Order: sequence, then structure tokens, then C-alpha cells
Amino acid sequence: MVTRQLKEYDDMLSDRRFFRVHHSHLVNLDHIKEYIRGSGGYLLLSDGSKVDVATRRKEELLKALYAC
Repeated sequence: MVTRQLKEYDDMLSDRRFFRVHHSHLVNLDHIKEYIRGSGGYLLLSDGSKVDVATRRKEELLKALYAC
């Protein structure tokens, strides 16, 4: 549990290759193994977890991934 809102962590970590892909998910771009397409799609991370991507964040995420 944390006492801060996710937005505060998003603001602190955005310049350190973290990206907010969903209202409740902030991910490290270096740990994305695969993006699975769909309306928003989802990510497979290096630890084996799946994270949904919000439809409205999809294009911005793809730009961030291709900029790497």
C-alpha cells in the first residue's frame, strides 16, 4: 500500500522511462517484452504479468516504444 496517488509517481518517474498505460498501471518501458494488439491491447512484461493498455493511451505508448 502507498499513501500517494499514482499520478504523483507518474510525475516523478516519467523522465525515467516509465509510462502510464492505464488509469491503474504505470510500467517501466525497459520491462515490456511484447505488445498484444486489440482495442487497447495489453502488454506482456518481463516478469510474466499482463497489463491492460487503455485505448486512449495506445497511440502515445506505441510512439514511446518506437522512440526507444
